Amino acid sequence: GGSSLRFQVVALGAIERGFSPNEVVSPGSLLAKRLIRQDKRFKIKILGNDDIKKALTVEGCAVSKNAKIRIEKAGGTVKP
Repeated sequence: GGSSLRFQVVALGAIERGFSPNEVVSPGSLLAKRLIRQDKRFKIKILGNDDIKKALTVEGCAVSKNAKIRIEKAGGTVKP
């Protein structure tokens, strides 16, 4: 087994549909909304191929450059 990190990928569009404005997007909330599987071997990565209009706070997830730009444009924040 190599140490290559594997990701569970979540699209911004799924987050836009699944979350309400000002909610926190985190591994726990993504799991609660069944947007990811419970699997400790995978880090979560949010990809920004879709537009987002809700201001959301993202924490504890890897975020692509595109997704970060779109989240911030919608008034949201990305925390490490």
